[in-house]
Amino acid sequence: MSKEFSIGKKIKDLRIKKNMNAKELAYQAKISVGMLSQLENGSTQGSVETLRKIARVLDSTLAQLFTDENELSAQSTNYESTYVVKKADRKKISFPDPLYNCELLVPDLQGDIEFVLVRLAPNRVSEELIPHSKGGEECNYVLDGEIIVTLNNKEFILQKGDCIRFNPKTPHKIENKSLKKASYISAITPVSF
Repeated sequence: MSKEFSIGKKIKDLRIKKNMNAKELAYQAKISVGMLSQLENGSTQGSVETLRKIARVLDSTLAQLFTDENELSAQSTNYESTYVVKKADRKKISFPDPLYNCELLVPDLQGDIEFVLVRLAPNRVSEELIPHSKGGEECNYVLDGEIIVTLNNKEFILQKGDCIRFNPKTPHKIENKSLKKASYISAITPVSF
């Protein structure tokens, strides 16, 4: 992503395109106007959960909030990258949460499936149960470590080799409460990131 790219500017641009004022967006996303102002001005980056709430209200996805359209158009000229993702060329989705990082395993998020490698640092705990903005299916396969998937209020403990499938509209959270790193592959359709 280019150095000039700003998540706050992207949020503000999307908000303006939807003819919303800051107060309306903050209210619908259930965050304070002050928090939204700080995000839009670049003085804070917000949590993954906060950004997901904003994306939902803006009829967007987290990935779209972090996508620089200028970078996308430059990549579209490379024919192989339309189909193939080399390990060294995976797009990293950066979040303000240092305990959570993702890499795209598909060339982009323009298709019907989101396929992502997720790494959770030890003790990465989430406070909120949140649904994705769109339905379909989510399937998570644990590569290493142990994750806890909470669907509504039911916890499922998954270890290496375990897999879970659920409707991403279901309020959920994925945590790593252990002292070791965990990683999993997430496939979601339609794209919701």
